[in-house]
This record gives sequence, structure tokens and C-alpha cells, in this order.
Amino acid sequence: MDLALLALLAALVTALCQSVTDLGTKAATRTADDRAILATQWCAGALLLIFACFVSYPALLNAPRETLASLTKPDFWTLLIWSGALNVVAYVFYIRAFRLSDASLVAPLVLLTPVLMLFTSPIMTGEHAPPMGVFGVLFTVLGVGLLDVDQESGRRFNFHVFARDKGARMMMGTAVIWSVTANIDKLGVRASTPLVWITALTIVISLCALLYWFAGRRAAPRVFALRHAIAAGSAMAFGNTLQMWALTVLFTPYVIAIKRLSALFTVLASGHVLKEETGGRLLGSAVMLAGAVMIALARG
Repeated sequence: MDLALLALLAALVTALCQSVTDLGTKAATRTADDRAILATQWCAGALLLIFACFVSYPALLNAPRETLASLTKPDFWTLLIWSGALNVVAYVFYIRAFRLSDASLVAPLVLLTPVLMLFTSPIMTGEHAPPMGVFGVLFTVLGVGLLDVDQESGRRFNFHVFARDKGARMMMGTAVIWSVTANIDKLGVRASTPLVWITALTIVISLCALLYWFAGRRAAPRVFALRHAIAAGSAMAFGNTLQMWALTVLFTPYVIAIKRLSALFTVLASGHVLKEETGGRLLGSAVMLAGAVMIALARG
């Protein structure tokens, strides 16, 4: 199979994993607090990835320092610190967004990330987009207006979601941070390997999440109450690993745009799995996705 086609398939599976993470996170907010969910998701992912690393690089068991030095470049650690710090904040916003709002409303807002990457990618990775990307931006903005249709007045375009919905504002903050960390991931993979990068990043985030949890001085919830968070964290770890590999083959915006298919999957599934009222959000998500794809194609 062609390597680029395989990378596209990996990005698509990443989208499915992200949708499972979205749904699992929303379900987890009904049984556990935000700090416990954050720590559980990332610790579950870290355990899986550490095992995968030892299987892929057995020398890490006998000579961890020397092996790690041979697999990484000098700027690896700086990139890791920046990405870890930013991702902790992003995922605090992410979980909070799902607690405050419907998954079908906030999940599509991550489709703003490719729009924001039109500004961050040229600075961070040197990837530029021609004018066609502007049309992608217009479609994405149009889709945002369709997400929150006013059912009472029948108004088709409504941008009040950011003014009245705190969950939407939280997810917007996540999208802004992810437009930066997606580029750091690209640089981090270049400075190591996909598996080493995502494992190290997941460990850093999980340690920060544990500190954040312990700082709250809250009793540990039962494992059963965290079952959805464990499933979400496992799916996230697998999807992120595939994403890191896809970044070594495809342009960053390509991978991110395909990954954002998860928003469409989440909206489709939220009505059945979470029993949410999706309304016209499917149309808004589809229009936003079209914009994200146009932005990705513009970079081809």
C-alpha cells in the first residue's frame, strides 16, 4: 500500500479514536469530577504507551539513558516541556467544555484549529497556504454560525454561542492552544520518533494531571465511576500514536483536517449514545469540515 494512503488511513482512524474520546469524556463528566477524569485519561494512556515503547525499543529496559539519547535530538526536551504545559491547559478546558455543554455543540468547535493554523504553521513549521485557504476559513466560520441555530426565532445563522455558552468558549480556548501544539508535535516527531514523542508527552501530561488532582485534595472515586475516562484515555493514546506517525508522512494541516472528522462522528453519535438533541448541528459540523478540508487542500 502507498505510504501516503496508509498515512491517510491512520489519520482517519485517529478521527474515530478522537470521537470515542469525546463521547467517553462527556459520559465521564456525569460520574466523576474534572481533575479525576484528566488524571485517569492520561495515566491510562501513559501505561499503554510505556508498554508499547518497551516492546518497540527493548534496549530502553537495559540502557534507558543511552537509548533515549540515541532516539532524540537536543531540542526534544524543550519541545516536550512546551507541549506538555500547553496541553495540560488545553485538556482542562476540553473536559470543562464537555461538562458545561452538549458534546454535539462543543466538539465541532475544534474544527477552528485548521483555521488558526493558517497563522501558526507558517511561523512554526514554515508551511504556507495559498489563497484557497481563505475560502476554507469562510466555510468554517459559516459552519460555526449554523451550529447554534435559534429554534424559536427560526434564525439560521447564530453566532451568539460564544457569548452565552461557557462550554463553547472553553472549547475555543482548546482550539487556540491546539493550533500551536499541533505544530510542536510536528517538530517533536522530527526530533525523535512518533512513538517516543507521544509516549514522553503523555507521561509529562499524566504527571501534571496527577499533581493537579492531588492539589484538589479530593477522595479518589471508584474505578467503576471512571470507566468512561479509562476508555477515553485508551482511545486517545492509540489515536495520538497514529497521528504522530501520520505527521511524518503528510503535511500537518492534512493530518489535523482529517482528524477533525471526529467532530462529525461525535455529532452523529451523540444523539444516539448520549441522547442529546443535535438539531441543526450536523449541518454546521459538515460545513465546518468542508472548510477544514479546503484549508488542507490549499496546502497541497
